[in-house]
Amino acid sequence: MFSTGALIAGIVIAAVAATAGAIGSAMDDKRAREAAARNKAYIEQMYKIKKDEAKERFELAKEQAERNAAQTEKQADLTDESLNVTEQGLSNDFNAAIDQLYLGQEADAMNWNAQSMQAGSSEGAAYSNLAGSGVRAGSSLSDAVLMESATNAAQLQFSQDAKRRSDDNNLASVLNNLAGNKWNIQQNRIGADIMREDAQYLRNSYLEGGHNWNLYQNQLKALKTDVNYNITELDYEYENHSGWNAFANSMIAFHTMGAKGFQTGYNIGNTFNKAT
Repeated sequence: MFSTGALIAGIVIAAVAATAGAIGSAMDDKRAREAAARNKAYIEQMYKIKKDEAKERFELAKEQAERNAAQTEKQADLTDESLNVTEQGLSNDFNAAIDQLYLGQEADAMNWNAQSMQAGSSEGAAYSNLAGSGVRAGSSLSDAVLMESATNAAQLQFSQDAKRRSDDNNLASVLNNLAGNKWNIQQNRIGADIMREDAQYLRNSYLEGGHNWNLYQNQLKALKTDVNYNITELDYEYENHSGWNAFANSMIAFHTMGAKGFQTGYNIGNTFNKAT
């Protein structure tokens, strides 16, 4: 049998508890909506800050890359200009060396002709003197003249052969030096071209489609994906504590707390009745 006093106590406390539960639920819903709104504003603000920061970092890196590329291209141009001077100097040195060899050979030819003529003149004078003195051909003096003439001819031939070999060696050295310097110039020109290609590659990497540009776009997409996910979660949280959802939460709290209040009040009232 239900006690009348216990029922009244249960009903009173149930009403109070239910009302308090509904009010508490409404306040919780309000706080949840306010928190969701604050967090959403914070996330959107941080997204803008991070997006601007990512853009600033990209523009700074792009600007530095452009400066580095420009400096590299200037260095390549300076290398080419230096190589032009070296190439012109090499050409001048080569032509001068060839001219020097030619002039030396012309001078040698004239000297050799003069020596040959002098040797012939000396030989003729020697024979003339022998003839004037009555010395016969085949004598020791005649043989001495022949020996001297042969020696002079051999010395002249040796001088000619030695000088020609020296000229050949000098010419080979000049040609080898020319080939080596031409290889160095070509290698340095290729190096300058590679520097320009590297500079252009670095510059293009920050243009649309370049790898640094793609990395920047991926960073922006990652930021956008993250903020969209968080905002969606907050919108869902906000909706759960708004409109009919908030009303349903209040009704659930109203009935839950009312039932608990009734049970508590009834127990208190029943205990009081038994005590009296």
